[in-house]
Amino acid sequence: MPRLTAIFLCLSLTVGSAHAANRLADSQSPYLQQHADNPVDWYPWGPEAFEKAEAEQKLVFISVGYSTCHWCHVMNRESFSDEEIAAYLNENYVCIKIDREERPDIDNVYMTFVQTLTGQGGWPLNVWLTPDKKPFFGGTYFPPRDDPRRGRGFLPIIQNINKLWKQDPASMLARSTSMVETLNQHSPESSAAEGDVSLDLITSSISASLFAFDEENKGFGEGQKFPGANSLSLLLRAAATPEIADEDRALAKRMGLETLDAIITGGIRDHVGGGFHRYTVDAGWQLPHFEKMLYDQALIVEALIDAWQLTGEDRYKQATIETLDYLLREMRDPAGGFYSAEDAESDDPDAPGTKREGAYFLWSVADFETLFPAEETRAALAAYFNVRPAGNAPYGNFPRDIFQGYNTLRINSVKETIDPKTLEEGLNTLREARSKRKRPHLDDKIITSWNGLAISALARAGLVFERDDYTAAAQQAATFILENLYDAQTGTLARLYRKDVSPVSGFAEDYAFIIDGLLDLYEATADHTWIQQAKRLQDTQDQRFADSDAGGFFLFEASEDIVFKRTKFSADSAIPSPNSVSAKNLARLSQFFDDSTLADRAAATIAAFSAELESAGTYLPTLREAALLVSKKPLQIVIAGTPDSKAVDEMLREMNHRLLPSRILLYADQGQGQAYLGEHLEFIQTAKSYDDLATAFVCENFVCQMPTEDPKVLAKQLDAKR
Repeated sequence: MPRLTAIFLCLSLTVGSAHAANRLADSQSPYLQQHADNPVDWYPWGPEAFEKAEAEQKLVFISVGYSTCHWCHVMNRESFSDEEIAAYLNENYVCIKIDREERPDIDNVYMTFVQTLTGQGGWPLNVWLTPDKKPFFGGTYFPPRDDPRRGRGFLPIIQNINKLWKQDPASMLARSTSMVETLNQHSPESSAAEGDVSLDLITSSISASLFAFDEENKGFGEGQKFPGANSLSLLLRAAATPEIADEDRALAKRMGLETLDAIITGGIRDHVGGGFHRYTVDAGWQLPHFEKMLYDQALIVEALIDAWQLTGEDRYKQATIETLDYLLREMRDPAGGFYSAEDAESDDPDAPGTKREGAYFLWSVADFETLFPAEETRAALAAYFNVRPAGNAPYGNFPRDIFQGYNTLRINSVKETIDPKTLEEGLNTLREARSKRKRPHLDDKIITSWNGLAISALARAGLVFERDDYTAAAQQAATFILENLYDAQTGTLARLYRKDVSPVSGFAEDYAFIIDGLLDLYEATADHTWIQQAKRLQDTQDQRFADSDAGGFFLFEASEDIVFKRTKFSADSAIPSPNSVSAKNLARLSQFFDDSTLADRAAATIAAFSAELESAGTYLPTLREAALLVSKKPLQIVIAGTPDSKAVDEMLREMNHRLLPSRILLYADQGQGQAYLGEHLEFIQTAKSYDDLATAFVCENFVCQMPTEDPKVLAKQLDAKR
């Protein structure tokens, strides 16, 4: 299938048909509900669909997507709302709709199949199965009918596949069985954990990153640009690791900061409302695909905090604050959890009754003339944000005519200047104007794993920037998860919440990301109960997902629901691999509990993917980052004193102004928290402060320097570790 580059379309709303809603109408998933009025007789994933396929000897067609997926919307309007296509599907197939955010296990195994078959993947993910759930053909977006420009049509594809099935079902069954067996033979389930965990994993990645670095536009690779926050955090933390050679540290710092600067000035950033879009369709960070995902906000915030701690530059702090304020304002459930995404499409203010991608975010010169009648102000803002009469979408492979006259807001560089008052007043005017537009669709699923990422970002920002509101929001989100998606009797998590808890059990990523968030919450609050809960969840994750033979964690539990073997999947995608985060969690927990078994398991999790780590230096950035916690002597910083006191805050301020990638923060609060830690850490039992002053202990591998009550002395001790 040819790859489509023209991804921005001006699309009219689908006129509803007269037929009754299908089986998806009562679904918990917003994505499935978007297809409830299709003429296609959709089933949700489950035994009913496959029993029907078996009884009637029909093939199964599955389509996987999510509610803010642009091309899912396109295929919905073009094919799944088409009466002729729907009639053919209903007569000859059993059709299943799947929300990939609700069932990442199903999405993962069939996406792996399609990527192996075609060399590429994406959503919507369309796969054809035999009645026993075995795939034999698949792809992503298809136009409804053959199109010389867009490729093979969906209708002739389903007709040809069904014809082959009718003519020779035995051959198709044999082919699907062979494909599954071949893929299962390459499953990592039987691989052995081996290989050293050392800082070479980081230095090799720095060198390899240089070959992929786009010196002109910044970022990595050619064509579309994704933030790649996991890679940026690895580079910035490597730059703050003294054991790495100076030239490698300097290179890592340059690539990381130059890319972040391109991101925070580019069109991928929402300069008016805060936050970041999912990616840009061009190499220069100019024209975004306008979805906003919760996980992107959280992960970019982590990289921005790293950059601020490394440099002290206010622009990284400002971008952090704007992003988190956007989450608190627009993406937060009143009960404390965070929603998953905002759509790329919205109602077109210039063409009522239609939807257009980016309509909520784009501006014309006419808009600026109306909003800024003073020519001097208008000219200054237009120059600063690169607003042009013909629109500023890039040329090349993009449909320039579709964006004629529309502009994304972007800044040439971080050195660009404008009068601060003019900028502030201009942004306020743009916010007010945009508030009158209809917002994009909000996917209000509260996904456990993505909330874990948000908890980490908020907790860390609350600690570093002394923002109690961020810390409180992180606590409320964690409380929401534990009260609504955690079963204390079984110790298990559910996958998501939308109006009610989902019947779908949590996956390895749900446990890993929530554990990470809870450990960050302890550091932000000094409340040891977050550590206790993190350890309980780690025990459950071990029981359900750990590969006790070869190390690492499977993504999902064994189930007859899926014909493929369980996979451990080490690669970071838009979100980090649960194996990578789990390795970090185990290393951190080993410090809280002085448990060498946990440290060994962290090392074994990294070593389980030694072959992948050696194959390409830019691969698995978060797993390489975990090596910082495993391969170095652990740095423990103990603050003794009353939490939230001025003296403790002064000590924390010194720590937080420095990027210390491998440090663990511990509190000696003379209360239950210290008593709890003291059960496992002998050296913390006697740590205390005197005369209402906070005392800081800087320790390596539980061997401490002389304690100090002077923040300046602490600063010198910490600087010696950088």
